[in-house]
Amino acid sequence: MSAKRTFGWIQNPGDLKKLKKVVGIFQPESVENSWMIKERLPLLLQYSLISDDDYMRFIHELSKPAIEIDYSILKGKGSGNGSRKDAICTGIIQAVINAQQKKTYLDKNGRAITIKKPYTDDWSAEGYIRWAISCGLIEYIKDSDKCKITSLGEELTKTIEGSQEEKEAFSKALLLYPPVNRVLSLLKEKDYQTKFDLGNKLGFKGEMGFTSIPQEIYLCDYCEANTNKEKSAIRSNEEGDSDKYARGIASWCTQMGWVESSVMEVTGIYRSHTYTAPLQHYSLTRTGEKALIKAKGNSSNSRIPRILMFEMLASNKAHGADYLRYQRACIIKVLSNTEKTLEQLQKGLKNYGLELDIASIKDHIEGLISIGIDISVDGNKYRLLDKIKCLEIPEQSLCVKDEVNDIIDRVRSKLKHLDHKYLALIDLAYSDASSRAKKNADAREFEIQTADLLINELSFNGMRLGDSRKPDIIVSYDTNGTIIDNKSYKDGFNISRSSADEMSRYINENRMRLSILNSNQWWNNFDSRIKTYTFLFITSYLKGEFEKQLEYISNANSGIRGAAIGVENLLYLSEGIKSGQLSYMDFYNSFNNKEMIFNI
Repeated sequence: MSAKRTFGWIQNPGDLKKLKKVVGIFQPESVENSWMIKERLPLLLQYSLISDDDYMRFIHELSKPAIEIDYSILKGKGSGNGSRKDAICTGIIQAVINAQQKKTYLDKNGRAITIKKPYTDDWSAEGYIRWAISCGLIEYIKDSDKCKITSLGEELTKTIEGSQEEKEAFSKALLLYPPVNRVLSLLKEKDYQTKFDLGNKLGFKGEMGFTSIPQEIYLCDYCEANTNKEKSAIRSNEEGDSDKYARGIASWCTQMGWVESSVMEVTGIYRSHTYTAPLQHYSLTRTGEKALIKAKGNSSNSRIPRILMFEMLASNKAHGADYLRYQRACIIKVLSNTEKTLEQLQKGLKNYGLELDIASIKDHIEGLISIGIDISVDGNKYRLLDKIKCLEIPEQSLCVKDEVNDIIDRVRSKLKHLDHKYLALIDLAYSDASSRAKKNADAREFEIQTADLLINELSFNGMRLGDSRKPDIIVSYDTNGTIIDNKSYKDGFNISRSSADEMSRYINENRMRLSILNSNQWWNNFDSRIKTYTFLFITSYLKGEFEKQLEYISNANSGIRGAAIGVENLLYLSEGIKSGQLSYMDFYNSFNNKEMIFNI
């Protein structure tokens, strides 16, 4: 069975010079290949930064007349249970790239040298491998789990640094990558866009792995940060996955001269306050405009094909990722021959064992357009304009729909007025992140996207607080205010005594408002008109005897009314408010120390 690899979406690597070095090691006797054999690997061995076995293995692989290297040997291993910074080099591509920090090393004779760390970690190395594969510079051989150079990669390695030939080879490679075309197209429509502007329109809307932070929330959090350290953390961490993709792609395009980058002051309004902060802005150059014309083709030049690997059609973060990929790949196949209406598409998909409703098909097509696949839309008719390369569809039996996909499809069909980007809340509420860091990141994203829904979409007053010893979110409407705690649990949520006590503390702090005991005074962010307060838990779904805990909280706090709501009902509530079927008072009248359930 072939190894499970993920290709297509690139967040970390961004240096075109390093990309060329990575590709060059696959070309026998190239500058990069010779440098690795004669200089870099001997240096690592001299300072005990590589094992003797790996040194001999790497030299052997790079000395072959036709180089095909196992993916695992290229990537290397992680640090295991040890420290990442102390791990030695275990992968060929790790050895290609210097780390940022300088370190002092001793050779076997005790002689010291201070240089940039001459290798990177396995995660960064794999990023460059995936980048090279996604741009057609390296070919991944699935059956053997090996990589080799392509003809375009050979063309690049033979160019002189800084030459027009080098730029032309890079141009061919980057324009094969659909998201580059998407970013260039968005900048052609409008200049001076930030990563948040671009990220909001890049990727599959309403899905984990393609979230974008609302710019107004970022500006609020940045401007209200109390220290430079807090501001720096927000700059580094407060961005969605699509924002990261957009930032990275804009950086590649800047190196190509296709995009200009500048820092400008940007102003946004959040919860009736105006915030201004510096943000990177991107604009299309005339050279970039010409590159986009070249990509799309014209009367004298044929359209450049697009490399679209199956793995690119969903993020691994999404529930049932292969099921989503299968649907989208089949839509492309059905569209490949001729123009189709939605009904014809729906019928054609049945040949692939898919029973999809029209709303799902439209969302998938919009997503394909948003990753950079050129599909024309003329009323109810759709035509695929791009020639697609490298898309292999596995057997349907390997692409299984899970329970979360069922929920998303069920909710999607009922959302006629609410933006479908909020379907991402379902993925987030059911997060099955494997590590504490990823789980915390998903929890933070769940809070941010919930606050965006309630405040920006539904026009509640309020804000996301989300810091230690503060509620996650507070909202209000007219004279009613609510303290909200978000709980992301894939297996359902039963309110624990510790969660109940934490909510009781928030309620008590808000009632007493004793600044002498609590310096953060989060309650001052509530609207001054509020007369009645409630509390709410938002989660995946409720289980167990949670109603007893709601009663416990209420009884312990002078009868304040509370509730809990699953994410599916939260979206039905939101659709009801957007459509006018439900009022804000319908929401507040549902605080009865029970689960909120809304039917639309």
